Amino acid sequence: MPEPTRRSALTALTFGLGLGLGGKLPFGALPCFAQNGRASSDGWRPLFNGKDLSGWTDRVPTAKKVWVVCDDVRLDPADPSRLLPIGGGGGPGAVMLCGDDGRGSDLMTTENYEDYELHVEFTVPKGSNSGVYNRGLFEVQVFDSYGVKTPSFHDCGALYERAYPKENLAKPPGVWQSYDIKLVGKRLTLVWNGKTVYSDHDVRYGETDREAFERLRQESIGKPPELQVKLREEKGKFVGYFGEGGTRAGLDGPDRPGPILLQGDHGPVAYRNLRIRPIVPKPDQTE
Repeated sequence: MPEPTRRSALTALTFGLGLGLGGKLPFGALPCFAQNGRASSDGWRPLFNGKDLSGWTDRVPTAKKVWVVCDDVRLDPADPSRLLPIGGGGGPGAVMLCGDDGRGSDLMTTENYEDYELHVEFTVPKGSNSGVYNRGLFEVQVFDSYGVKTPSFHDCGALYERAYPKENLAKPPGVWQSYDIKLVGKRLTLVWNGKTVYSDHDVRYGETDREAFERLRQESIGKPPELQVKLREEKGKFVGYFGEGGTRAGLDGPDRPGPILLQGDHGPVAYRNLRIRPIVPKPDQTE
């Protein structure tokens, strides 16, 4: 069916499901979003107003300006490694496009978040690379991994160089995909295109390959003890403690409340339907 009709049908279906569950959807189900720029009754807040980049800021203000708002995107028929904008935006179904060659600045929310559920839809052209950094620190990789037989720590769906999907769920370039991310304390859950990739993974721990281990070890020299990696080799992989800091290319420093950061310096990418539902921990909640 046409895209606007499909979205309306999904919204109606989701609303009905929500009523059947006491108004609260299970994590990973499509949320029923408010479309007036404010939080919906179930706590979801839009991160993008569909009109402009209000609420977002460039990580590197002096970088080339590549982020634009449009109604939709399509693959460039003359160059499938690029995305072309369609229309000029203006509604909740609009798109944030990191266009041109995608070599600009990362884009960050002006508001910081600690514990939350996050819904993101994205599409990449052929060979492109981006990522969703949680608290500005922990990257869930966005990558053109379509057709990859054995996913790695650098493929789509990976918690970059710390955890990776055991099954490749990537769709073809130019096709929209979804992430549902839940981050509470140090534990991150990822649902990719409706399927759980990892659940309650401690972001401080994981495994990686030899190349990444050597680079991480060199980069941690001289850093405070809590930011240094402590990995051991097991069956050709390096497993253990990655420190209290974020994944590669995230913001500096230890874990703390931070922005939602969209990587915008590795290639073209488009995002839409970005929503967040903050989680307020219970008084007796522990790690």
